[in-house]
Amino acid sequence: MSRHEISDPINEIPEAGRYRWVVFGTYVACNTSGFLIANNIGILLPAMSEDLGISPTRQGMLSAAPFWANLTLMIAISWWVSRYPPKLLVLATMVLGAIALFLQGWAPTFAMLMSGRLAFGVTMIAREPARSLLIKQWLPQREVNISGGISNLFFGILVSGGFLLTPILLEFFDGNWRSVMHVSGAYFLSLGLGWLLLGKERPEVKSYKDESIGGGELNRDVSMIRRIFQFQEVWIAGFGFTGALMSFASFNGFMPTMVLEAYGIPLAKSGLIAALYVLPGGLSGVVVGYMIKGTEYRRPILIVSGVIIAVSFYGMTLTDSYVSLLCLATVNGLAWGFFPVLYMVPFHLKDIRPRETAIAVAVIMSMASLGASAGPTLTGYLQETMGSLPAALRLVALSPLTIVVSGFLLPSNSRFINS
Repeated sequence: MSRHEISDPINEIPEAGRYRWVVFGTYVACNTSGFLIANNIGILLPAMSEDLGISPTRQGMLSAAPFWANLTLMIAISWWVSRYPPKLLVLATMVLGAIALFLQGWAPTFAMLMSGRLAFGVTMIAREPARSLLIKQWLPQREVNISGGISNLFFGILVSGGFLLTPILLEFFDGNWRSVMHVSGAYFLSLGLGWLLLGKERPEVKSYKDESIGGGELNRDVSMIRRIFQFQEVWIAGFGFTGALMSFASFNGFMPTMVLEAYGIPLAKSGLIAALYVLPGGLSGVVVGYMIKGTEYRRPILIVSGVIIAVSFYGMTLTDSYVSLLCLATVNGLAWGFFPVLYMVPFHLKDIRPRETAIAVAVIMSMASLGASAGPTLTGYLQETMGSLPAALRLVALSPLTIVVSGFLLPSNSRFINS
């Protein structure tokens, strides 16, 4: 054991069997599907805009709506729902998410559609704390990073699959985006049923909570949140995600429209472009998560990834060559393998407890949601004021450089567990 390692009973749990990956994989499939729905809106926006007369700025607001919910409510909701069992939490949020999708498919006005997107965002953030609690129940410390890589792989497969399938569904339904939303609602209900059948908890490790903090329940919670905010690593990781998600959400929302209007590339082909800057990141994330067990090599990975993502996004606004766009998207996607390195920062902090980990992750994802919500809204506004969507995306493409800054600012291993 190195001088940076500690024996921490909070982070060491009894070994689980292979079923741990069934539970974690089922959860990740449910959770990632929320991001699928949140991010494939760009394919549907042209049809939505024609149906409801939505302006570019409102298109940006609609694209960003789930992430606005994350930004404003994630910490509070995570603090509240992290006390509930993951089994119940995931099931409830999947059912409520399906209801929000059916509401969007019915929505007769922009306001109602926006409300459905916001409600769907709330279900996404309420489900997120279950990840931290399940990891603490089922996985040993050495598998924390690989769990992030697996999450990244599911994200790559499901979200890229959504980018490819959504144009096909839209064409199948003769351009009726409402039918696509109804299919999405049915998909969420089926995932909820899968979780009901396969999702489990480990009763023998449910005691790994925050009872060691003295005082009443309210005092414990206040002390817990205050303690989380004192970890500078949490803020630095969140800052890195802010710029990354700003560009990612902006290109998800507006890239299909840009290549359609500026380059004459149809939506079916733009779906492949989007898929290629999502799927490779899932594969590279597994490799990174498997190779890096703790915090080593974090700095060079973050620095290189941030530069590549920014340059490749910028390059996509400069060329109308479909082949070049596919190549740039692939390079961009591979660079997203940094995700488990940054996302799993709270899981490597010394002496951090399960609920604290869940809320620390919520802080990071709230800052990521700041980028994801501001990016599309800013892009839509810049398009209206500048009169050029490629120029607007060109500015937003530089935002992933925050990942580089995080790479330089994250401290040495002295406050982390290396397993």
